[in-house]
Order: sequence, then structure tokens, then C-alpha cells
Amino acid sequence: MIVTSKIAKIDTTNKMTVAFDVSRRKLNYYSEIAGKVTGTSCKEIKEMRDEIFNDTTSIAATIRDLAVLAAEQGFSGLHIVSEPTGSYGDALMRMARKTGHTTAYISGESVHKAKVIENNDASKSDIKDPRIMFMLSKMGKELTYRTLPPLYKKLRELNRMYDEADKNRTEARCKLHHLMVRLFCDYPMSKDFIYTATGSALMRHFGCNPYRIAVRPYEDFVSMMLKDAPGIRKNTLKSLYRQACCSALHSVPEEEHLVIQQHLEYVWEDYLRADERKESIRKRIEDCYPALWNSGELLPQADTVFTRFHICRLAGETGPLSDFPHWRVLFKYAGVNLRVRESGMFKGQLKFSKKGRSDLRGVMGKLVFRLVRKHELFGPYFHLKRERCPTMSGTKIMANVERKLLRLFYALGTRRQAFSLQRFTQCESQYRLAA
Repeated sequence: MIVTSKIAKIDTTNKMTVAFDVSRRKLNYYSEIAGKVTGTSCKEIKEMRDEIFNDTTSIAATIRDLAVLAAEQGFSGLHIVSEPTGSYGDALMRMARKTGHTTAYISGESVHKAKVIENNDASKSDIKDPRIMFMLSKMGKELTYRTLPPLYKKLRELNRMYDEADKNRTEARCKLHHLMVRLFCDYPMSKDFIYTATGSALMRHFGCNPYRIAVRPYEDFVSMMLKDAPGIRKNTLKSLYRQACCSALHSVPEEEHLVIQQHLEYVWEDYLRADERKESIRKRIEDCYPALWNSGELLPQADTVFTRFHICRLAGETGPLSDFPHWRVLFKYAGVNLRVRESGMFKGQLKFSKKGRSDLRGVMGKLVFRLVRKHELFGPYFHLKRERCPTMSGTKIMANVERKLLRLFYALGTRRQAFSLQRFTQCESQYRLAA
């Protein structure tokens, strides 16, 4: 027999819990007050529920009225709970925090699975959901509503902007390659050639249009290209001109190839804009590191493995590391904790729970993709794992590396240390013997 003693959690805040179901246009709330019917031994429960508009004026008035009611009933304030519904619930939570009340989240999955427990009915309605959230709150099944410091909020928003700029840049590159094939069917260079100095000169002077190149003498083509890109090889120029003349033999109507060229130039402008914006946002992210470090935040010291850019990207998604008492808590926040599936003789696969912050997993995935090359930090582990476990997919090995990376980030950050390759490659027992 295994007997475990645990300290029971007792709510000493004396707050009146109010549960809100959030939608785009309206809010439904529910609360209970337990009391006693005068002159009898029976207990009664007073229920408060209503539906209001999801705007600042209605929210402020409702919170004010509920706070007055809570004070009349002997409570010290309100405890506002809701599901994490993104931007639709931000106004409610911000107003509650601004007026001095406590807040918390209730997991949407918990609400979904607790419907049958609440009244033996799996139906869903905006009136029923707040009751279920109220029940879960009283059971202590709450998630922390974090209010990040301003600099972390700035980094989180810059991360969104950076990812959007990167996505737009990638989309523009794909469109460029597609239009290049349509316009210059015998294009002799690689698809990355257009992003070099020579490719940029070809785009500026000729729009990568083989019909505009072929109508000029070879000497004019060479002089124009060398004037803009002096270091270009003559063999490259010969190949471009020869293949342009071959492509011009298809005799595509002028009206058609000029329109394709214009489309290509528009996409080229989109690519340059997205690329410039991405670099500008990257610099703004890197510039946040000195302010975080000088303010005493728990961060790794920047080096070649954890650069300023990657530290700020991770910190923007994790928030202050001081909020996490252990790296296992950070794993759960990121959703990289393992989900066990075992029942009797059945043994299922261990997989990520993916219940945490998906944006943090996205940032880790991009950083890990760079670090699993053969000459990088996790390269030996990744490639050795692939050799020993040929049936294991590369994605699953990358997921294991993400866990290692996050734990390393947490360890270095809580100590405010730089990465040490010697400590990383040697086991802990060697350091104990040396001590």
C-alpha cells in the first residue's frame, strides 16, 4: 500500500468567482453565492447570470455592479475566469486586472469534457458553459493568466511580425520561380541566381525577359550587365544570352510576355519589401537584448550558439523564466511534455502533448533546424540517432532535440551563463570528480 500525504489547498482570498463565456459580440456570465435560509436548517444558493455586450462600456459597468454585490455579501473582490479565446477575451481580462480583481483561465478542453459531469448532458450553449467553468474553478482546475512585462509583450508582437514577413518573403520566392519558368523557359541558372548581384542586375535592366535580351546585340547586353555587376563571369553572360535567344524562338505574343514580365516585376518588388522588412524586424528584436540583460532578467549570455536574436525570440514566447519553478513546468507551457498511453498490457507511443504554446514550438523548430547540421551543436546526436534508429522519422528526432534545446535554454537562463561546449559534451560525473 502506498500512502501519500498532500497539503490541501484552501482558498483564503475570499473572492467571489464569476465565470464568463466569451464570444465576439457578447459575454455570458455566471456566479453562485452559498447561504442559509433564515429560520431553517436548509442551505440556499443564489445564482447570478446575465448576457452583456462584449465592449468596454458594458464590461466596466458589469464588473462595477458585480463588485458592489460581492462587497455586500462579504467578499473582498472578484475572481474573473474565462476560456483563453484570444483577442475576444482580452478586453474582459484587462479591465478586470485594471480594477484590481484577480483573473484566471479555464482550459477549453476541460470545459468540453466536463459537460457530462456537470449535468449528464453533452450539449453546448452559451448559458451552460459559464456554469461549467464556475464548477472547474471551484475545483481548482485553473490556468494562470500571465501579464507579461512590457518588453516581453513587445518581443512577442515582434515575433509575430517577423514570422509574417518571413512567410511573405517565402511566398514571393515561390511565385518568382513560377513566373521565371513561364517567361524564360530555357533559363540556364539555378533558382537562387536571381537573388545574387548578377540576377538583380538582370531583373533591373531586362526584367528577366528573354525577348528583351535577344533583340539586343551580345556586346550591348554584356556592357549593360558589366556596368551594373562588374564581377560577373563572361561564361555566365554567354549562357544567359544564348538561352535567351533560344527561348525567344517560341514566339510568344508580345502582349503576353510583357504582362508576365510586369507580373514578375511586381512580385520582385514584394520580395524586396518583405526581405527588407524581415531584416529590419530582426534588428529590432536583437536590440531588445541589452535592455533585458541590464534589467537583471534571467537570460543566457549571448554567444555563437544562443545569439541575441534567438535568445530574444525564445524569451518573447516563454516570458520571464522566473515564472517557471522547474524546467518541467516550462515543458508543459511549451507543450513538449510527453503524453503517456498505457492501459494494462497496452503500451502506446510517447508523443508530445502539444497542449502548450504553439508559437514557442514554432520558434524552437526553426532554431533546431539550424542546429542539427553535422557541424553544429546537435548535429552528432541527430545523425547518430538516424543511423541507429532508421525507422524513426526525422521529425520525431527533431522533437527530441527541441526538448534538449529548451532545457538547455532554461538552465543557462536561470544561471545567466554563456554556453560551454566543454560542459555540454562531458557528463556530470566528470565534473564531480574534478571538484
